[in-house]
Amino acid sequence: MTKKATRKFIQLSEGEKNYAMSRAVVQGDWCFVSGTMGYDYKKQELPESAAQQTMNTFTNIRQALDAAGFELGHTIRVQYTVSDRKYVKEVLPIIKKHFDNILPAATMIIADMVDPAGKIEIEVTAYKGT
Repeated sequence: MTKKATRKFIQLSEGEKNYAMSRAVVQGDWCFVSGTMGYDYKKQELPESAAQQTMNTFTNIRQALDAAGFELGHTIRVQYTVSDRKYVKEVLPIIKKHFDNILPAATMIIADMVDPAGKIEIEVTAYKGT
């Protein structure tokens, strides 16, 4: 009889409770990181620039993956949501810096954000099995 994998919920901010969500959910060898914005939790602010929001977003994603026992290199799928096409050229070099050697399956969508000051949100799926 195989043992059922335990589900682990990762919550890193009080705001996640307001939206009835977890920053990440781990099920076995899989980690699903929710759409993550570039909020700077140390400064308690969302920076103005799309580039800084993107850098912060990767910091927040890494924190979620670390808490879950995963690495950014385990990422196999990513979805980028950008609030306006004009930000794509600004965020692409930062995305490339983090995923150039990983090359996950990816989708980029242009859409409004829940927070109108948000310029990018990134969601990842990571797998660390064989």
